[in-house]
Amino acid sequence: MRIEPLFINFLNKNVCSNDIIKTVIQTAKDERTRRIAHEKEEVDLLLFRKDFENMILDMIDNGINQRVINFLNSYMKLSLEEYIDSGDGGRVNESRYIGIKADDAPWLEAIICYNLCLYIKAYGFKEIKRCSACNKFFSNKGKYAKYCSEICSFSKRNV
Repeated sequence: MRIEPLFINFLNKNVCSNDIIKTVIQTAKDERTRRIAHEKEEVDLLLFRKDFENMILDMIDNGINQRVINFLNSYMKLSLEEYIDSGDGGRVNESRYIGIKADDAPWLEAIICYNLCLYIKAYGFKEIKRCSACNKFFSNKGKYAKYCSEICSFSKRNV
């Protein structure tokens, strides 16, 4: 079974702000970021989820355009500092991680945007899709995939 990236799980309501906070606390490489995350309480991301969903749908329909870039930058530039460890092998062994710039910045939203950017950098955006049957988002099922699962594919064929 394939594990979907954070931004897909967020869109499909499989993760909430507390899940993101816990992940940051467990995986952050700097103490300041862990402290900021530890002090954060649950946040209602309902409005952001809707805006993020609209941006993803725009990206699916029209590609990566200036609106998409502006949306992502509006969260990430304010909130995150990216660090890149190139290692000995150049880009092959490159390691990326983030730190939170400020506790009052929209860093939860920025982490979701950053996760999308990493996915696009690694795989492109054309495999990000929305299921024709259940409207869930999914990725990496192939260029022409229309359904997130066999169940959805079967249910659409029998309607």
